[in-house]
Amino acid sequence: MVRNKKIHFHIMNKKLVQNLLGIIFVFLAMAAAAMLRDGKLLGHSLEATDPADSIKIDPVTELENGSVKINTTSLATDVTGYAGPVPVEITFTEGRIDSISPLDNSETPGFFKRVIESPLLSMFTGKTAEEAIALQVDAVTGATYSSTALIANIRSGAAYYANESANPSRQSTKHGWKFYAALAVVVCGAVVSLKWKNKRYRVVQQLLNVGVLGFWTGTFLDYTAILSIMSNGLTASASLVTILMVIVAFIYPLFGKKDYYCAWICPLGSLQELAGRCNPRHKIKMSPRVVKSLQWFRTVLWGGLMLCLWAGFFTSWIDYELFTSFMVNEAATGVVIAGALFVVLSLFITRPYCRFVCPTGALFRISENIDMK
Repeated sequence: MVRNKKIHFHIMNKKLVQNLLGIIFVFLAMAAAAMLRDGKLLGHSLEATDPADSIKIDPVTELENGSVKINTTSLATDVTGYAGPVPVEITFTEGRIDSISPLDNSETPGFFKRVIESPLLSMFTGKTAEEAIALQVDAVTGATYSSTALIANIRSGAAYYANESANPSRQSTKHGWKFYAALAVVVCGAVVSLKWKNKRYRVVQQLLNVGVLGFWTGTFLDYTAILSIMSNGLTASASLVTILMVIVAFIYPLFGKKDYYCAWICPLGSLQELAGRCNPRHKIKMSPRVVKSLQWFRTVLWGGLMLCLWAGFFTSWIDYELFTSFMVNEAATGVVIAGALFVVLSLFITRPYCRFVCPTGALFRISENIDMK
């Protein structure tokens, strides 16, 4: 009996060490990608700090007609959107906001376009700096992170123009029902499911994942979100929901809860499994050799996509992971079609995207030290 306990303890320790090494490997791999893509790691710039070598962006530019432009690039450094900083240039004419122009950023084009085309920017037009600071604006549906960061930048620029001592970028935007709904669903998937594991509850949780996290709020982990955290760190504007998801994906496996995010929270994984439940009898039977070949395909695909990030070639692939297909109106047409095809395929093959394609899922598996199966 004592010998068996020692063997079990040794095996547990060995698995823990392997899992830690897996997390370290993933951290280093994503850190390299963040440094090469954004030149930052956890919010710290890798560029030379010598004032003679660095280019400082003056927040204020006075125009000949008396207008003043405020550039928030250096004013809201603690604010990030979904993929990184979202600076803006605000033009004040006769003490009121005349125009707001977003500057270069790393946000997913389709989602950021939705923000720009929404009434959000026009709500600030014509306001004084004080009115802009106090204005309560809800985030744009389907682009919560981007719009929240944009609002914070506008407030920060207005505060600088008005010589305010407070930093509005640190003032959290009012959370709506969608935020609390997403938070509740993730908490249920992360906590309640640990004690209450039965088929009926699992179906309910998966329906909530698809409905709330997927179609309603567009909340999930993908390469864009993970790279943003690696580049910018957990800033003041980081979503509590995202942080909790990261904990489930990377920390839970250390305590024996491997593959937990994919199984209990991921909206795309949930949608595939629910689709499979609709056709339990007519499944395509694949030989072990075919399954193994497809699993190797995912490994090779993941390696190739990581090389793209490290080499700076075709880094935009992260904008086309199928998770974004839940935002039908903003996602690329090809992504929506591919997402729909994989859901249909799920009727006949169990979770095909998760098992044979998903780059984010492959990243989780490597951090868990699980063979690519």
